[in-house]
Amino acid sequence: MYANFPPQFLAFLKENHIDPSVYDVQGGLPRYVRIVRYKQRTASEIQRLVKQTQHDAGCTVTEVAGVPGFLEIADQSVKLAQLQGYGSGDLVGMDVSSGIAVHALSVAPGDNVLDLCCAPGAKLLLLAEQSMDTIAPGSVTGVDNSSHRIATCRSLIKKHAGRTRGIVRLFAADGTNFACHAPRKLWWDAQAVGAFAQQNPAVAVAADSSVANERPWFAPRLLSTAYACSGTALYDRVLVDAECTHDGSLVHIRKYGEQWGWEQLGSQASGSGRTQPVPVLQSRLLENGWRLLKPGGVLVYSTCSLSRFQNELVLGGFLARHGDDEASVEPIPLFDEKDSGCEIEALPIWKPETDEEWVRHGLGSQLRALFQRMQHAARLDPRVSNTSGMFIARIRKIGDNSKGTIETEIVPLGQSSMT
Repeated sequence: MYANFPPQFLAFLKENHIDPSVYDVQGGLPRYVRIVRYKQRTASEIQRLVKQTQHDAGCTVTEVAGVPGFLEIADQSVKLAQLQGYGSGDLVGMDVSSGIAVHALSVAPGDNVLDLCCAPGAKLLLLAEQSMDTIAPGSVTGVDNSSHRIATCRSLIKKHAGRTRGIVRLFAADGTNFACHAPRKLWWDAQAVGAFAQQNPAVAVAADSSVANERPWFAPRLLSTAYACSGTALYDRVLVDAECTHDGSLVHIRKYGEQWGWEQLGSQASGSGRTQPVPVLQSRLLENGWRLLKPGGVLVYSTCSLSRFQNELVLGGFLARHGDDEASVEPIPLFDEKDSGCEIEALPIWKPETDEEWVRHGLGSQLRALFQRMQHAARLDPRVSNTSGMFIARIRKIGDNSKGTIETEIVPLGQSSMT
């Protein structure tokens, strides 16, 4: 496939030290789908769904060990439309690498979760299932700056979410400055909502007019009330699956040859039309997600890029702004726990190998300490993991020690080396 890559994309790969041979494995990768509402299903129901999917696909279909609900379809060319389970809403297309990023958050029932870059919605749907509780439901807030993409999320939620759609709200907003806090604790209690409206009529009016930009673009009635939208609580979990160049998504890269044209791949890699470098945008998304995370909470930063500039150097810049008394990069449970059963192999992070590289990338003696702090982050390389490429970092907010970092400081490590 890489024989067709335009010069701009080849230059991008060289600059980022990405071996073009990674794209040779594309045809040999399986296709992945996820069983919706997996935990609510009986073992016999799951087995029937697996057998039906295997029949429809005409090839081997197996459950992915250690990553609940995911199925591996041996033939990558299988289309979702030919699967009965997809038509019925029981299956959704989702690479298992994205599932691992979601599982890294360790969402518990009742958690308030923020998905700061939520489109096209597969991760959002899984987060909603994990946050759902029959007694005191949590909530999932999805944000995307494109109305078209947020509409795709809405369609997916309507088709697949079932009862969990009742805890999802969507905002068409810029994730770098999104400021709406988590819903109030009893947002789902109609009695509490009614009492609040009677006691705070001014807030109710304001929520319908002057602060309409803080109202959800899509939400169930109780999640769009003035009561739900006027809280000050921070989120228990935040996912920043940041916008990136998608060079680690081999399926995405293949679409340039099949649909969009290889010349468009060159424009994407070069950042043509962007107002700021991708790593700077990612750094701002990460910083805003962190601001909205409660002390003790967990944030996952992930990309489907293999670029060090979009992964380790963004994370390193973040850690340089937040000391080890504020932020701790923790092991990813599926890779760290011996009893997880996960058979997908992750690789260590990239780090400079020579003294020259250490100096070239930025902070001198401080740099080694930063890379030591991020050692528990992980890379999924298609040649090893048999999945799409992915970078995943799980970060714990140790305390509420925000320094109020100004915008001009929100940059990745070694930004000068990217210009």
